[in-house]
Amino acid sequence: MATIPTGRFVWFEYLSGSKDPAKAQGFFGELFNWRTQAMPVPGGGSYTMIAAGSDTIGGYPPAEMLKNAPPHAHWLSHLQVADTNAIVAKVKSLGGRVLSEPHTMEMGTHTIVADPLGGAFALWQPAKAEGGGDWRGVDNQFCWNELFTEDPAKSVAFYKAIGGFEEEKLEMGPMTYHILKSDGKPRAGVTKPMMPGVPQSWLPYVQVANVDATHDKANKLGASIKVPPTDIPNVGRFSILADPLGASLGILQPKRG
Repeated sequence: MATIPTGRFVWFEYLSGSKDPAKAQGFFGELFNWRTQAMPVPGGGSYTMIAAGSDTIGGYPPAEMLKNAPPHAHWLSHLQVADTNAIVAKVKSLGGRVLSEPHTMEMGTHTIVADPLGGAFALWQPAKAEGGGDWRGVDNQFCWNELFTEDPAKSVAFYKAIGGFEEEKLEMGPMTYHILKSDGKPRAGVTKPMMPGVPQSWLPYVQVANVDATHDKANKLGASIKVPPTDIPNVGRFSILADPLGASLGILQPKRG
């Protein structure tokens, strides 16, 4: 029996809160050439899958599936685990909270939790192992996940305990960037917010061919820009935007060669 790879973020859902989900879908479809496909769910309704190229990379769940999730528009990162119930118990023991109790469906078991400082994310236990859960390194697909926190040490300790991550520290001038690794590969980053007032939260990144061009297009489509295109030495060029509904998302043009 194949082992479920853990210690990696494998899925991203867009929660529109009480706002218009169709507007967000149209925005991201234009920006990243994402396609959508509605899949029926037990009990009625549908789940809208996000496809980039030949891969499905995330979804737009119906509001009734996520009644206890935070009400504002945001992306929800999914951490893959081998045993949801065991990790839920560990989350509670470490001071986190369960926002949505584990729900088992044909594809696997899903629950939404919050870390001790309030950052929401999902746990996902697939019904069967599917690939290695590695980033694909393809334009218009998710390529990174970053936690903004005022207490990196506390946050890193929590995610190491529940995700089995190892930590690597990267000194970047006056700040330390904490990289969460599993199986020897970087899976996510933990850092202090670049701007004051940012709550504890995960920020997914989408890989793009040209950050400046994508930034300009997003601006024309009604996004607000939180961080303009900026170079990161030895990493690439990034920007952070908020879509027309207010959900933040990063875009990254990796350094080539």
